[in-house]
Amino acid sequence: MGKMRTHRKSWALALGVFLAAGSAGATRQYRGGAVATAHPMASEAALKMLNKGGNAVDAAVAAAFTLAVVGPYHSGLGGGGFALVHDAKTGETRALDFREVAPQAATRDMYVKDGKVVPGLSTDGALSVAVPGAVAGYLELLEKHGKLSRAVVLQPAIEAARAGFWVSPKYQAIAKARRDCLGQDPEAARIFLVKNAEGALEAPPIGHQLRQPDLARTLTTLAKSGPAPFYTGALAQAMVDTVKAGGGLITREDLKAYKTRTHAPMEGSYRGHRLLTMPPPSAGGVAVVQTLGVLEKLRPQGLAFRDPEEIHLYAETLRRAYVDRTKYLGDPAMVQIPLERLTSSGYLADLAGSIDPKKATPSVSLLPPGEDAGGSTLKKPDAGWYDPSTSSEKKNTTHVSVIDKDGNAVALTTTVNYGFGSCVVAKGTGILLNDQMDDFSARPGVPNAYGLVGYEANSIAPGKVPLSSMSPTLVFSKEDPKKVMLAVGSPGGSTIPTTVIQVISNVVDQGMDVTRAVGEGRVHHQYLPDELWVDQWGLEAATLKALEAKGHKLRRLPAWGDAEAVYSDPRTNLRSAASDPRNEGTALGQD
Repeated sequence: MGKMRTHRKSWALALGVFLAAGSAGATRQYRGGAVATAHPMASEAALKMLNKGGNAVDAAVAAAFTLAVVGPYHSGLGGGGFALVHDAKTGETRALDFREVAPQAATRDMYVKDGKVVPGLSTDGALSVAVPGAVAGYLELLEKHGKLSRAVVLQPAIEAARAGFWVSPKYQAIAKARRDCLGQDPEAARIFLVKNAEGALEAPPIGHQLRQPDLARTLTTLAKSGPAPFYTGALAQAMVDTVKAGGGLITREDLKAYKTRTHAPMEGSYRGHRLLTMPPPSAGGVAVVQTLGVLEKLRPQGLAFRDPEEIHLYAETLRRAYVDRTKYLGDPAMVQIPLERLTSSGYLADLAGSIDPKKATPSVSLLPPGEDAGGSTLKKPDAGWYDPSTSSEKKNTTHVSVIDKDGNAVALTTTVNYGFGSCVVAKGTGILLNDQMDDFSARPGVPNAYGLVGYEANSIAPGKVPLSSMSPTLVFSKEDPKKVMLAVGSPGGSTIPTTVIQVISNVVDQGMDVTRAVGEGRVHHQYLPDELWVDQWGLEAATLKALEAKGHKLRRLPAWGDAEAVYSDPRTNLRSAASDPRNEGTALGQD
């Protein structure tokens, strides 16, 4: 019990410390490795691996498995994600795509009835579940790039599932938002909710100790036997039986056929720094490369901090990057994406030249009639219903950043999509399943749960990978383009790439230490809705007025994102790390 009290105290202290942070004095420097994750127990698991002689991959995988236990509202064994892995010795960086895929029985209009998308079908329940890839991805990373055994790396997650963790404010808030969904599944309700005095299901109180013995047994099986039980054994059968009983589509054949995918990282640059990020099916990586590339052309000497003229250019660049997402991006195995053109210097110059420095461009004017990369007719999309303020607590993902003492680095973003995924748990296993099918375009021109609009390029098809905003990114030293300076990523749905862009700009343009870079206020535009989102710390009143005068429609939102970043000083090799003050994570390192 004493150890569990320590964990409860650790996240509470971490939250208080980081909310009070934001100055250079708040950032510690470490001689060894450093980690940043969205939960203190996951950061502790990662640090344990580094202290045992493990590398950045061991630490990241230990953190990811632990987050699957203590953060079921944002990730889990039934989810998927992306990872960038940098080997300091060889100078090589590899990108692993372990994103979920559509079942073979999936159809283009499976969420459409009478010509309209049925609300909830793609986000709640068994029909929203795509074939999960997290277990395959985590264990492949460990096998190919780690130094420690599965048993050692999974032990912190097994202990967390068996002994339990304390329910935090964030857990409670998302459980409240998803209570009705969780209550539809007996296993999910039993594990993640409690009954009040009247016998009604509700989110557990803060400080409630949540144990998951079924999940502990599942993790123990994976530690002993690897991914086979999950994709071809008893765990696979349990997932199939549960999904089938709920009206979903996943079969034993779907799980057996699942394969991860390796990609060459997508490369860009910003003010002399080499950038590596995820290519499609990540749309986020494209937005990162395009936006930073255009901003460098528009302001070659750097960006002035919070200047309304600079923010206007930033917003207009984002508006165009998200139009390209709508028109061109999807699963590269099934769609011809003009990626080289979209990130070329000439194309970025054209985007820069299309921006009026004096006034905002109406978003509806940026999607002329024609066809998208999948052959769908581009019509003006239906985006009127989307309100980001009504569903912010339901949406989640998580990120892990690690740089070890030798300079090896990992940026890993992973998700079950919505908070608590589909709200379906495979009976007897503790495996919470994703609702990743919502990341497809259920119908051309209709926004998904994040307000993102897509067409045929991202339509549903059997075996297809849905488009993602996840943007794990590595930034390299100017002096040594093979030496990682910054590992960064974030959750936040459509706001993921803009969070990453702003952290990078804060470090490179403003020279901020990593704690302040992560904690600064944020601004976001995603083409539709045609709004400039500003968080509560984002901009001063005079700046907001100047942007409104240029024609921007502003929306104030409390906060978004949960950036996790590790910085390695190119001159001293001292490392610092920061976990977003908006949430409950922590950053740790080796002295």
